[in-house]
Amino acid sequence: MRILFIVSDLFLGEPIGVLQLSAILKQAGHGTKMVSIKKHSLKEALCNFNPGVIAYSTMSPDVPFFKNADKVVRDWANQKGQKLLRVAGGPHPTFFPGILKEMELDAICIGEGDRALVEMIRRYENGESLAGIPNVMVPGDKLEEIKKELIGDLGKLPYIDRDIYYEAMPIYRSLRMRGFMVGRGCPYGCTYCHNHALKELFKGCGKIVRRRPVENVIEEMKQVVAKYGPVKLLKISDDTFSHTIDHWLLEFIEAYRKEIRLPFYCLMRSNTLTEEMAKVLKSAGCVSIGMSVESGNEEIRNKVLNRGLTDAMVINSFKYARKYGISTYGNTLLALPGTTFEDDYESFLFTKKLKMTAPTFGVFNPYPKLALTDMAIEKGYLDHSYEQDHVFGIKSPLKYLTVEEKEMQLRLSSLGPLFSDLPDSFLPLFRQLLRLNGLFIYKPIGYAYLIIKTGLFIFPKVYPCNPLVIFKIFLQSLKYFIPKQTKTPSSLRVGNFPSRGYHHDCD
Repeated sequence: MRILFIVSDLFLGEPIGVLQLSAILKQAGHGTKMVSIKKHSLKEALCNFNPGVIAYSTMSPDVPFFKNADKVVRDWANQKGQKLLRVAGGPHPTFFPGILKEMELDAICIGEGDRALVEMIRRYENGESLAGIPNVMVPGDKLEEIKKELIGDLGKLPYIDRDIYYEAMPIYRSLRMRGFMVGRGCPYGCTYCHNHALKELFKGCGKIVRRRPVENVIEEMKQVVAKYGPVKLLKISDDTFSHTIDHWLLEFIEAYRKEIRLPFYCLMRSNTLTEEMAKVLKSAGCVSIGMSVESGNEEIRNKVLNRGLTDAMVINSFKYARKYGISTYGNTLLALPGTTFEDDYESFLFTKKLKMTAPTFGVFNPYPKLALTDMAIEKGYLDHSYEQDHVFGIKSPLKYLTVEEKEMQLRLSSLGPLFSDLPDSFLPLFRQLLRLNGLFIYKPIGYAYLIIKTGLFIFPKVYPCNPLVIFKIFLQSLKYFIPKQTKTPSSLRVGNFPSRGYHHDCD
């Protein structure tokens, strides 16, 4: 069976979830291909690959694009008389199973699809019902009644299929960085993240936080370095790489030092980056970390965002990173429900004092079913009828903020990375620029500066030596940060879609 994975967009980091599913399906004897509806011609991919299964990997902001893509898919199938199994997985179907009925799909996958997808295809080939498969919902099912499971032994899964990623985006093959997941699950309950809902959904199904055996991770890294070289940096993409210095981490560090010996980047949290942790990570070759602040006000950070991080924890974690020569990248959220622009500016000043290598500032986008969104609606900051904009980098939808405050937040988001590095004597100029309507200039300047700093210090030596390739990748990155604020696409060709303007790794 031929399975076509359809994703919204493809960036510099591998879409590990889709690549994992592709590897499992290939292991079962199937053929796979991946296409981006923002970068490729979907109709051309359908004609050339002739799939029997369409698998959508869907995030909430991109649902309108997937609905349009599905119309292209159905029109193609009708014209050819092709029978298709159409399924969707990813964050949106997991938390909004109503998409099953909205798109008239054959099934959706709730949570992890490692076993679910291959079983769906097996039954589909044999003409059997898809009902009753764990984590699979078909028309007529109720979410609370379907069987749910978490994959316990991650070491039994095949290594991810990187080939379909590089086939889809050959230019990214020249980047000298490769990504890995060493585990799954997050123990924290930040109110701006869906992890709290995921834990509730899979309560009683096993451990939420799981890690692969060390030898399994190291062997994959060795194979990837040998097959997909040259490699200058490894990226560990888990929400939080390690929560404490335990036996697993010490075993990994020892094996990594002996067998891999490459610089790496990982995601951490301020409460986990003690001085001893920074020292251990550096000893293995950690050169950069992602570690977010989210708010410079301790009360907002903990009472509103449920981060559980004191100012001292945050300040010390960045101090330890600097002490051991580890570059830092992280986000600070603006326009949090109940806060003012002065709170945002206070967060900027706090982040500036941390001397983060590459700070970002993003406007909070209240996705449905977030605890923080529910709180905003309950307190009247957001209308019950609020419909989330389907792009990142938008103005805040909070009702009590003025138009000028919302514009100033976007200006802070754009210029914040640059002015975080400038001496304090530039702060009066910064305040003045925040009041001037120059966003069309601020965005390219600020984000170009951020991209350059990220390339030099967070992901050093990753970009290839070819100037033309560097320029093309730079343009891709710039589009990622500067979206076109468009909701309804007119076609499925590259150039007619809004790119994501704000993204940060969850930590």
